[in-house]
Amino acid sequence: MNVEKLKNQRRLNVQEQNLVKKDSILKEAKYWRNNGVPEPLKKVFKENKIELDESIILEYEQNFPGLSTDEGIVLTPKGKFYEFDADLNNDRTELIELYSFTDISNRFEIDEHKKGIGKTYGFLALEVLNELNEKERTKA
Repeated sequence: MNVEKLKNQRRLNVQEQNLVKKDSILKEAKYWRNNGVPEPLKKVFKENKIELDESIILEYEQNFPGLSTDEGIVLTPKGKFYEFDADLNNDRTELIELYSFTDISNRFEIDEHKKGIGKTYGFLALEVLNELNEKERTKA
C-alpha cells in the first residue's frame, strides 16, 4: 500500500492509520541511525548502558525555541523508553548539562489490538525497532 497516498487522504481506516504512524516512526528512526547523534549524547547513552546501534530514536529536537538544545526519546531493544534533556555547546561537541535521563516506559501502552486504534504507538515503535535490528542482523 502506498503510504504517501494515504497521508493525503482525509479518512483512513485503523490499518491505514497504523501504516502511516509506523512509517513516520520508521523514517525518524532511520534518519538518526544513518546520521547519528552528537558524541556527547552517545556518551550519555553509553553511561546509561544503552547500545545506540540497537536502539532507535523516536523523537529528537535540536535547538527548539524555549527548550534545551537537545531533547528526545530513545527506545531500547529491551523495550524501555527513555527521555533525555540536555544542553550541548553550539557545535555539539561538549555536554554542558544533562538535565534528565528518565525511564518513561510507563507512559507507553504496548497493545497490538486496542479497540478503536489497532496497534498502539508503543507497539508500532517496538515493531520498527525489531524490524530494523533484524535487517541489520541479516546484513552481517
